[in-house]
Amino acid sequence: MPSLTRRAAIAAMAAFASLSTLAPGAVRAADPVKLEIGYIPILAAAPLFLIDGQGWAKDAGIALKLTRFESGPHAIQALAAGQIDLLYAGVAPVLVARTKGVDVSVIANSAVEEMVVAARGPFAKSVGATPTAESFKKFAADTGRKAKIGTQPPGSVPDTVLKHWLFKVVKVDPADVELVPMGIEKTQQALLAGALDAATIREPTVTVTQQMDRNVVLLATGAQMFPDQPGTVVSARGEVLKKNPEAIGALVKAHLRAVDQIAKDPAGSAKVVNEYLGKGLLEPATLEAAFRGPGSKFVADPHGVVPAVEKMMNYAKEIGSAEGVIPVAEAFDFRFYDAAVAK
Repeated sequence: MPSLTRRAAIAAMAAFASLSTLAPGAVRAADPVKLEIGYIPILAAAPLFLIDGQGWAKDAGIALKLTRFESGPHAIQALAAGQIDLLYAGVAPVLVARTKGVDVSVIANSAVEEMVVAARGPFAKSVGATPTAESFKKFAADTGRKAKIGTQPPGSVPDTVLKHWLFKVVKVDPADVELVPMGIEKTQQALLAGALDAATIREPTVTVTQQMDRNVVLLATGAQMFPDQPGTVVSARGEVLKKNPEAIGALVKAHLRAVDQIAKDPAGSAKVVNEYLGKGLLEPATLEAAFRGPGSKFVADPHGVVPAVEKMMNYAKEIGSAEGVIPVAEAFDFRFYDAAVAK
């Protein structure tokens, strides 16, 4: 009997040891998938704020960490370095990164035609509602200086579409305009302070600046600057897509849900987004107005933006912002969106 007891005890200890080695694995499987997502502080990142604020990511077993950037080129550098996993930002920096061999793909779209050109002061009065190359030249001659237009760094969507509007659409002489690259918040401040004559801005800056200064006028909409202007997309590192496909699929599904909620309930969406974008400094009514503004057009389907992205990529190469042209469709990974729509 004693020997049998000993054998039973040994067997029990072995069974316990086996369970203890399995237990950590079981715990790890239940742990949330940690994803760090970068974003530009614009309204087009609103789906991300809803995903986090409504707890949809947590419900899907995902622990999000949100990291703010002031421009797409800076954010894409962090993504390429593996400092963040996903990014809500303009499509142009993603394409530029791809030409340099960075393994990053667009997995969903967020917004289109979001960029506008706003102006104030003497310049706005001089060029009028329909700017022409001659009105830019006349302003330079009358004031003895070039018109100063603020935008984001070269290679960004704002910089690319602004140059397209100026030099392809309006056909402004480069000698009559000065482009000033700066961060999004500084652009708004500089425009209102009179340090800039005009700027490329997005919502909610469009609504905020017009509420603060009724003399701020729109010189061009997104469609006028670049027809079907591609804007903010959701992109991810290739390594993350391979490592966490289920979590990425759940995130894209939540993104579609957020885009749908913005369309159906802009007022309710504004209250959630205000905690992230307004930091409590904006009234939810301001964000609601931004959701309804001319620079607010949410589109989740990545398939539909490919033709316009191809045109943007070709133009980016033409102006020297991209080193080469890649097959644009290769920069998109449609699997996650297609699966989310199918379900």
